[in-house]
Amino acid sequence: MKSHRLAMLALAALPALPLTAAAEAEVAWQFSGFATAGVVYTDSDRLEFARIGIDAPGGNKVDFGPDSVLGLQAGLRLGDRNAAVLQLVTRETQRGDYDPRAALAFLSHALTDELTLRAGRLRSPFFMLSDTADINYSQMWVRPPVEVYGLNPFADLDGIDLLYRTRIGNSFVELHPYAGRSRVPVIGGGRARLDDLLGLRLTVETGRLSLSAGYARANLAVNRTSSEYRALVAPLPPALQAQLSGTGADATFSSLGLQWDDGRWLVSAELARSTANAFANSSTGAYLAVGRRFGSLTPYLSLARQWQDEPLVDPAAGNTPTELALIDGFNRSRNQAQRSITAGLRWDVRRNTAIKAELAHVRTDSGAYGTFIARGNPFAPGLDRQSINLMSISIDVVF
Repeated sequence: MKSHRLAMLALAALPALPLTAAAEAEVAWQFSGFATAGVVYTDSDRLEFARIGIDAPGGNKVDFGPDSVLGLQAGLRLGDRNAAVLQLVTRETQRGDYDPRAALAFLSHALTDELTLRAGRLRSPFFMLSDTADINYSQMWVRPPVEVYGLNPFADLDGIDLLYRTRIGNSFVELHPYAGRSRVPVIGGGRARLDDLLGLRLTVETGRLSLSAGYARANLAVNRTSSEYRALVAPLPPALQAQLSGTGADATFSSLGLQWDDGRWLVSAELARSTANAFANSSTGAYLAVGRRFGSLTPYLSLARQWQDEPLVDPAAGNTPTELALIDGFNRSRNQAQRSITAGLRWDVRRNTAIKAELAHVRTDSGAYGTFIARGNPFAPGLDRQSINLMSISIDVVF
């Protein structure tokens, strides 16, 4: 995975790398991009696959929305210490459109050789692989395990951060504090927000091993506006409705990650937990993935699990059979608890092109839809404890 990570770092560090022909110039541009054409087949007649925070449910068994993406990036270096980055990305959104958005749009200033200040639109560094979430070529698999990466849908950060990079002995250390806000559409209608977001991420690389740890807290707001949601909650008293949609909840997110790459064996593992005292459930996710390079071929296997720590609403909060049934339906539709085993193969066709194919067997938990949406009625009962197979194929390029 080290070669893939180097490709990602080349994209992420564009403002610090001038064009070769203008290496001595005060102003230098560099352009790059990435793209994925991906398709996923879901063998369930009653549930459809959706990457939470990424795309809308497909509506069909074959869906191009979860993984297909196109990104273009421009980096402008202004002298030795100032730079600007703009990255435009188009992929299916939770609204079902493909409107381009600025995934990155920031200015940076190197305060010292080790400390850089950035301000603007940044990536939210909640996960170990957040910086490469859209650059599928840099990853071993078709997509990061949804059991972990579906825990937090907020990919963008509008705010500021500091990158402190230094060496301690033979180790490379990066300290990454950040602050700001983030927004994301809600499937079906509405918007979720993180306000007063504060976080810190620590990464240590030593030889073939990379370790990361992060923690963040914020005020969470979720405003749901879909007709299905309004019809569902209409019979509930205002006190219960206020737990499902509104502003002012406390939310936290924490994660630990590990990567090992000795040129042949690839190992990646991550543990993450998301908590909220309203509007969202509290859950924990983990995965372990192992790959082995044989020339241009890399077969891999991953095990992943997500479990619910606390439901969105206390199941005993209702006072009538109708209220209890509605609470159960809403909790079930928001519970992503599931386990999966995935086997796949990556083929590096060219230096900048990879073809991947993988088969995942998913088992959703009792009282959970996992990372699936019920076809037709998102609150339909009786669709938990399902065994579902996903077949995914992608072509990934960087340029």
